Amino acid sequence: MADERPGVFEMIRAYGLLAMLAPLVISTSVTVIVTGGFSLQGLVLAAVVGFSIHISMNIYNDIYDTKQGCDTLESGQSMFSGGSAVIVRDPGLEGKMFTIARAGLVVGLLGTLGLLYISEMELWPLFIFLFLTATFLSKYYTAEPFKFAYRGLGEIVVWLGFGPFAILLYAAAQGIPFHPMIVSIMPITGLSTLIFAWGGEMVDMPYDRKAGKCGLVLRMGLKNSIYGLLILYILLIANVIFTAYLFTTGWILLLALVPYILLLPKVFILLMKGLKHEGKIYEGARLNFFSFVVFSIMIMTGFVIIALM
Repeated sequence: MADERPGVFEMIRAYGLLAMLAPLVISTSVTVIVTGGFSLQGLVLAAVVGFSIHISMNIYNDIYDTKQGCDTLESGQSMFSGGSAVIVRDPGLEGKMFTIARAGLVVGLLGTLGLLYISEMELWPLFIFLFLTATFLSKYYTAEPFKFAYRGLGEIVVWLGFGPFAILLYAAAQGIPFHPMIVSIMPITGLSTLIFAWGGEMVDMPYDRKAGKCGLVLRMGLKNSIYGLLILYILLIANVIFTAYLFTTGWILLLALVPYILLLPKVFILLMKGLKHEGKIYEGARLNFFSFVVFSIMIMTGFVIIALM
């Protein structure tokens, strides 16, 4: 009989690491555009910090959502909503998952120390702030006593973590954290990741309600949260258009919006149908996730092309 125990890739929710890859690629590309070069050491060390803490956050999220009754076998069936339900299927893995989560933070610390070693002293406070803040949020996004995701603050954490904080980390590793071009791209990846997470929260509403996980989507209600998702899409599209205007060949970035905008009507038609037929919410969230993947790949490609021109 085949071994059906969850693997490491499933435990760390590897598919979600795209949310951390996008700010890395975009920020590094802008660095090349601005300075004409980049630090390979800085790139590698910052990537170590970003991805290791992201992995820790994913695992802590699974652990504490399971403990608090939010993650179930049913909610874990989808790759774009809920957790992995790894511990629900195999409770004996909890200790291993804690070990991986803590190891991720240690690796993140080592990466931060490496950044301090290769960087100017004026950047040290920023690296220290980013590491300490990201470490704190990675655990207490769902853990007691703060449980940000349970108090309607999780969406802010997601936007900050995968937007401004991630962009700042990678840009600081190249020595230009607050360059105007860097500031202009800070919201993009945070918004795209929040849009992905927002759709997942819609699917998870029945499970979240039972567990008392009152995120912003649950607090707003399904219909209002659909309108909220539309506002997030508008903000993201506006941010990309504004950023494209700043770059000489920025029109390339607008190409990333074409499939994104084409998918939007179908996403919202499905979600609105979900007000009467629950299964349509799942379909809408799945298409929302697909649009996130397509947009992330295309916007990364656009920035890389501009950097290479």
